[in-house]
Amino acid sequence: MTQRFATRRTRLMNAALLAAAALLTLGAGASCASSGEDSLSTRGSGDITREELEATSVNDAMEAVSLLRPRWLRARPTRTPNDPEPVVGVVIDNMARATRSDLAALPIGQVERISFMSAADATIRFGTGYTGGAIVVTTRK
Repeated sequence: MTQRFATRRTRLMNAALLAAAALLTLGAGASCASSGEDSLSTRGSGDITREELEATSVNDAMEAVSLLRPRWLRARPTRTPNDPEPVVGVVIDNMARATRSDLAALPIGQVERISFMSAADATIRFGTGYTGGAIVVTTRK
């Protein structure tokens, strides 16, 4: 009788381990399949393309970002003692140190693509001062 009980207990433990492994696998798959929409915007986190811009009635690049990717304008919560208020920088045609005023002055007809770059990537590419990331604009040539 004890051998039968041990066999039954072993089967139950194996079934429990198998179920746990299945749940972990499903959880990992679900997290990999995430759309990433929570990371930057409710409309998606990818670049704002020329086609997407043409489908709106905005007049300038600042309006486009405000409408299509509003989270890009808010700094990520990566505060440091040296920088308690991270700032989202603006780069237009690889010209660092542009401002939000420059975004507002840029007519939408001149914009080809608008992207968001993380703080780490922006710092590597453009130097310091991008603790909240960077909005990168490519104009039409």
